[in-house]
Amino acid sequence: MNDKKKTAAAVSSPPTLKFTRGQLGMTLRALKTNQESLQTAVSAVKNSTETAKFRIEKLQAHGYGSLAYSSLQKGLQYFMHPELGYVAYTPLRDGPNSVCVLADPICSKENIRALIEEFMKVKSDPIFLHISHDTGKVLNEMGFVVNELGVETVIEIQTFNLVGNKKQQLRNARNGAKKDNVTVVEIDTVDDAMLKSFKKISDGWMKEKVISDNEMQFIVRPVVFVDEIDVRKFVAIKDNEVVGFVIFDPMYEDGKVVGYIANHLRTNLDRTYSVVDFILLEALEKFKAEGKRDLSLGLSPLAKVDDTQEFKHSKLLKAHFKYAFERANFLYNFKNLARHKLKYRPELEGAREEKVYCAMKTRFFLIRLYDVYRVLGLNPLQQTLNHLKRSTIELFRNALGKKKAEEAKEPVKSDKA
Repeated sequence: MNDKKKTAAAVSSPPTLKFTRGQLGMTLRALKTNQESLQTAVSAVKNSTETAKFRIEKLQAHGYGSLAYSSLQKGLQYFMHPELGYVAYTPLRDGPNSVCVLADPICSKENIRALIEEFMKVKSDPIFLHISHDTGKVLNEMGFVVNELGVETVIEIQTFNLVGNKKQQLRNARNGAKKDNVTVVEIDTVDDAMLKSFKKISDGWMKEKVISDNEMQFIVRPVVFVDEIDVRKFVAIKDNEVVGFVIFDPMYEDGKVVGYIANHLRTNLDRTYSVVDFILLEALEKFKAEGKRDLSLGLSPLAKVDDTQEFKHSKLLKAHFKYAFERANFLYNFKNLARHKLKYRPELEGAREEKVYCAMKTRFFLIRLYDVYRVLGLNPLQQTLNHLKRSTIELFRNALGKKKAEEAKEPVKSDKA
């Protein structure tokens, strides 16, 4: 049997998967109920409401942004214009017209300004988060300040390769995993065993996070293990057990899937090589054979923020972002996230970095920003206090340990004269 036939067989007939029932945090029924409540496109199609059909139709026509699919996540509100498209947003607390908009409007590039103008007749004081250069330019012309929010790493699937010394880490991940008898397969549907495996891996992964009790919300849609339209799931398997997974959300153009964003990457296998990088590399090979264009590794928040004079921007906001990236990694693991993506060498052929922006009106920047942090699932005040508490405890422990070490070195005094 050749390699292609082996792969096809593995995909169509995934192995029986091990899982430990006692390690699961909820019953299968509760887990299924929780996951189904998070479903986006699938549940919308089943309900067959006209508004749901409209959003999916516009998404598949114009959802070229990496967060376009995230506009279907549970809990968002929508402004829908029958001719132009729709805007996904969530309310903020500083007024009825104050909202936070998720990414670019879902419409053609030619209609971005028209749709935003119509939207602002209903919600006159929006903040736009995770927008592209094109949307940033339109908003800047409309009187918004536009600040860099970070960079998005994009792999150009058809030209990316692993050649050169600078990509040694990626080759190590691939070679180490193969030597360790790890295989990667794409799964077509999630059965009970796979659902439990996903939950087990996800629970273990969350315990290792810098922020153990939450993950970035809104711009990272909640992880959905059950089946969804055009979402693809690749899993790593070792010794007949799932040890990692990557979930890919689609990016559309003219009704076709042209690329993906690696939205959730998780593993519970501790190795010297990266399991998730191995999954990404194996998925890339499949996407390349299918003729797909781009694979986004997602946003590195606050990375490489260096606003030029192209857009009118807030210097105060720029300074805040730069400080947070350097000194506030207790809020979110900004630096490690950015560092991981550098392994794909966006400065070389086959990958690139794209600036990502935010935009708002010129008032109460830092006060409004705190509300945005809340939307993202962060609590800067409480997390700062917790960080100071942990730092103080660690300082006392180190001082006490140093004192005990010094006392142990002191010579024992004799009672004799």
